[in-house]
Amino acid sequence: MPGEISPQDVERYRRAWHSYVARRNLVVVLFLSFVLLGFMVARLKLGEVKDFAMLVGWICVYLAGAWWLTEWRCPRCGKIFANRLWTQRCISCGLSKDEVAVVVRRK
Repeated sequence: MPGEISPQDVERYRRAWHSYVARRNLVVVLFLSFVLLGFMVARLKLGEVKDFAMLVGWICVYLAGAWWLTEWRCPRCGKIFANRLWTQRCISCGLSKDEVAVVVRRK
C-alpha cells in the first residue's frame, strides 16, 4: 500500500519527532524564562550595565535555541525542515509535522 512505511522508517520518524519536541520545548522554556528574567532583573536592581548584560546574554541563548530548532531535519527527505520557527510543512518534500506525529503515535 502506498501509505505504508517500513519499521525502520517508523523508528526514524520517532527519533526525529522526539528531537523536534525537545527542541521546541527548549525554545518555549527559554522564551518564558526570558520573561521571568526580565521581572527578576527589574526587582533586583543590579545596575544598568549588569542588567543589560544579563538580558543580552539571555537573548543570545534564546536565539541559539531558536536556530537549533530551525535546524531540525525532515525524517522523510533528511533536509532542513524549515527556515522559520513554527513552519508546519517541510520546505523540500511537503511532509507535515502532523503526519510525523501520526506515524509516531501509531504502534
